[in-house]
Amino acid sequence: MKTKEDMNVALVEENPVFRTTLRAILNRRFQNLAPLETESMESLEKIMQMGIFDIIIIGFSDEQSEINESALKMAMEKNPFSAFIVYASTPDHKQVRSLIRMGVKGYLPKYACADELVNCVRTVFSGNPYLSPQILVSLHHTTAY
Repeated sequence: MKTKEDMNVALVEENPVFRTTLRAILNRRFQNLAPLETESMESLEKIMQMGIFDIIIIGFSDEQSEINESALKMAMEKNPFSAFIVYASTPDHKQVRSLIRMGVKGYLPKYACADELVNCVRTVFSGNPYLSPQILVSLHHTTAY
């Protein structure tokens, strides 16, 4: 199902194949999507000069599992009207909590299916937060004991 609302999205992912796949999934599901792509948080600043993004999706791999929270915080401060979604190869519960406290609106594991990515983007675009069900269950188990 496609939505008719315009959506400007920045995709930050170092792997070009994964970036292309993300763009293809989002373009297939959202009618008026304008994605711009970049390979790093550092190069995100360059594309941010091209306009305001509704959503900025940032991916982290096994090699780059540590999120530079100061760079993310700076990007969030420079883009107060953008919602941020983060996905990581190996979700870390402390990191998830920290990112949510910082203001990240969506969090997914990198192994999430295409439908979950679309659901996350749709939920965040509508102004609501999104945490992957697997992350929620896992967070619940780590705080329950």
